Amino acid sequence: MRDAALPLPLDPELAAIVSAMRAANTPPPFSGTPEQARERMRRAIMAARERSPLPVVGVVEDALAGFDGAHVPVRVYRPQDAQPGLATVVFFHGGGFVLGSVELMDDIARKLCRDMNAVVVSVEYRLAPEHPFPAAHDDALTATLWAIRNVVALGGDASRIAVAGESAGGNLAASTALTLRDRGERLAAQLLVVPGVDLARDTSRIEAKRGDFPMLSPSDLRDISRLYMGSNSAQAGMFPPSPLHAADFAGLPPAVIAVAGHDPLCEEGLAYAARLGAAGVPVRVYRFDDMFHPFFAFFEASAAACRANDEICQGFAAWLEQYALRVAR
Repeated sequence: MRDAALPLPLDPELAAIVSAMRAANTPPPFSGTPEQARERMRRAIMAARERSPLPVVGVVEDALAGFDGAHVPVRVYRPQDAQPGLATVVFFHGGGFVLGSVELMDDIARKLCRDMNAVVVSVEYRLAPEHPFPAAHDDALTATLWAIRNVVALGGDASRIAVAGESAGGNLAASTALTLRDRGERLAAQLLVVPGVDLARDTSRIEAKRGDFPMLSPSDLRDISRLYMGSNSAQAGMFPPSPLHAADFAGLPPAVIAVAGHDPLCEEGLAYAARLGAAGVPVRVYRFDDMFHPFFAFFEASAAACRANDEICQGFAAWLEQYALRVAR
């Protein structure tokens, strides 16, 4: 019998990917210049994409989301056989505020659109270090306000607008939900997948507790905070940019939070869920102890990661329907 105090082993298919990367001496994700790091990610994702077809949706179109004089590129996905009045999900990709793009996370957005039968607005927010904090946070808010104001034209229902994000994108989703609440705007729900909600996190404590986290190390987390916060590093322990340090969590939209066992952000995500729950916000936590940090994007590489992704998409779709009536009232 497995000792309950020990972590569940990493999923074998994901473990094989980690072993292959280590054998190839793959550099840490944020090493080199930002351009070099982005090119490494692009090559890896495009190579994987050649092995698997993209999830099929109905219509994909690029647009420019504008609100109050600011503009952000977005990509809008609509499901096959789309009918008016769908749920609308504004999605923020991961990548530590430095890596990633709408194009590279095209497969994730497509799967969200298909599996949730929802309009998905994927946001091309500005990246650090060229555009440090608060650029990404500002862009996330602009795109979401645009989606709210244009929900009917997008094919959506005003009572079923949600934000969703993975990793750094989870931070942007949570931050946007907090800011919209303070502006008097209402969202039906929020989906936070392996969210990084504390840019002032104690990485030394994480290292002392457990040294080996595949795909995202404590050192990587230090790089993320350094590159995104830039000269604003003194603000890292405030909100924004760190939702975990917000003063008040009451009145936020119901949240689905997914965490991974082999992820240095696991405790952070659970702490955020606890803060929301203590404030009376409905919260559902999905915990996948055999997954590593970026599992949500590995649904073609691992059967277990695919099951986890499916469970999140299906669960959030049901959650969004359940709480849509609260916004409608």
